Amino acid sequence: MEALYPNAEPIQKPRNPLFLIPLALLFVLTMTGQANAQRIITIDAPGAGATTNSYQGTVSACYFTDCSVLINNFGAITGAYLDANNVYHGFVRSPEGKFTTFDSPGADLNAQDYNGTFPNAINDAGAITGLYVDVSGGAHGFLRTPEGAFTTFDVPKGIFGSTTPIGLNLEGAIVGRYADQNGIARPFLRNPDGTFSAPAWSVPGECDANSAVGPCYGSGAFTINVFGTIAGGYEDNRGNFVAHGILRGADGTPTTYEVPGAGTGLYQGTGCPGCTRAVNIWGAVTGYYIDPSNVVHGYVRSASGKFTTYDVPGAGPQGINCYADCSVGMNDEGAITGYYLDANNVNHGFLRSPEGKVTSFDAPGADTTPNDYNGTFPVSINDLGAVTGYYVDANNVIHGFLMFPSNGE
Repeated sequence: MEALYPNAEPIQKPRNPLFLIPLALLFVLTMTGQANAQRIITIDAPGAGATTNSYQGTVSACYFTDCSVLINNFGAITGAYLDANNVYHGFVRSPEGKFTTFDSPGADLNAQDYNGTFPNAINDAGAITGLYVDVSGGAHGFLRTPEGAFTTFDVPKGIFGSTTPIGLNLEGAIVGRYADQNGIARPFLRNPDGTFSAPAWSVPGECDANSAVGPCYGSGAFTINVFGTIAGGYEDNRGNFVAHGILRGADGTPTTYEVPGAGTGLYQGTGCPGCTRAVNIWGAVTGYYIDPSNVVHGYVRSASGKFTTYDVPGAGPQGINCYADCSVGMNDEGAITGYYLDANNVNHGFLRSPEGKVTSFDAPGADTTPNDYNGTFPVSINDLGAVTGYYVDANNVIHGFLMFPSNGE
């Protein structure tokens, strides 16, 4: 095992979240965005299955949310792995490369059920949130402290077994989605004291049970920064299930936004129902949008509301390829990572520097066979520029990866 920070000291939870500001200013000097100078290693959790064509392995969980393998600013990594009995477990990899595996209380551990524990976020103190699936197939939230203690929870007034935590900030606030009594997705905020704001917002035109278009997805919250700003999205009730972006300020006020050039046709718009939106410490948000020709592009919205759109060289005619649940990560310097599908139906990773330069990369061992839809799938990037994600090999086994920043040799 190889450590990202081999001489790292044990992580102590900072008392004041504002410490991240000078930390971020220091880290800006380390991020270059040059993928060709970087080194990638494989991350395989102990106990991960490796049966050919099983899609077992590390970070193979795409249950309720996109596949997750997250890294914090100190190099701790969390994710899920699927064992040889087709049970999902959580893991955390320390900055020194040591693995700890875990199961949330209440998780279904019965073989062949494909249930278990699914981490979705880790903060800089080492706390982890995610969901577990019980023997009835219901989803419930968990919060794991850095010391390994668990708190499980469900969103009050939601359908029992529909709680999906997705984002976690340094203070311990959790955001995600749940299903209301009409079965429509709604955003939630769980405060550090355990109280809930559910739904976390309600905006005019949002698709709900009274929508004339019938059943719809609804809304979801995806990330929350240290100041309490939440990034999410929603579908409208105009008839085409058009997606829109939303930012909820720390005072609870929601602001909706549209990317210039986003389409208004069926399933077009700013994002998609499950597409990640990432918000950084400065309030910039990034994600994807779908134009009137159903081509997918990336965007960045600054804290002042200015939009920058981009495409990835080498992407196929569909664009970046985020029609369903897709990940995009952004750090506090504005560097972005994600993945795209080429014309041969192979997925590749990309990095977009804060200055706008886009480079692509493949994890060693990733399957690049045309039309297999396998390849490399980055998920998160920290303030040092380290990237984590997963790749699918030629045997259809999934592995996690860590791409070191260009100065991490």
